[in-house]
Amino acid sequence: MVTAENLLDVLPLVSLVVVLAYYTITVRNQNKTRQAQLLMGLYENYRSLEFRRMCQQIGRWEWTGFEDFWERYGEENNPEAWNMFESVAAFYNGVGVLLRNGLIDIKLVDDLLYNVVQRDWPRMGPIIVEWRKYLRARYGERERRMDNWGGFDYLHEELERYLREHPELKA
Repeated sequence: MVTAENLLDVLPLVSLVVVLAYYTITVRNQNKTRQAQLLMGLYENYRSLEFRRMCQQIGRWEWTGFEDFWERYGEENNPEAWNMFESVAAFYNGVGVLLRNGLIDIKLVDDLLYNVVQRDWPRMGPIIVEWRKYLRARYGERERRMDNWGGFDYLHEELERYLREHPELKA
């Protein structure tokens, strides 16, 4: 038979379990809310007219290789164009860094940005890869800037991996 004394002994333990469960659910919900807020802040930047214009402008550029790109749009010959390129690449890099550090969920990124990453990476990615080679040649292996936009690479690779793991999303 359960006595009042037994109930009083168990009550603190039950209270602790209830508090821990509530805390866990609350923290989980807060994390999801923060992720959504963070991604929507990024998405707001993505949807800005200035950002859209930069993406459209870069989409109209023509080049035959890195040397040609650098001659036409590099920071020394065309700082305005280079700043556009850097701004767009930095946006994607930021999303990739947040993703790599678990601060945003891949499903949210896929839902909001998959198409534009698929559009922009094939165009910008080869320039980024060659830019790193350029930095190595100019500054040596120790140069910290060599990994410029490494989050952009990561973002593209993770979205591709996510799509391979979820083939139902291709339709």
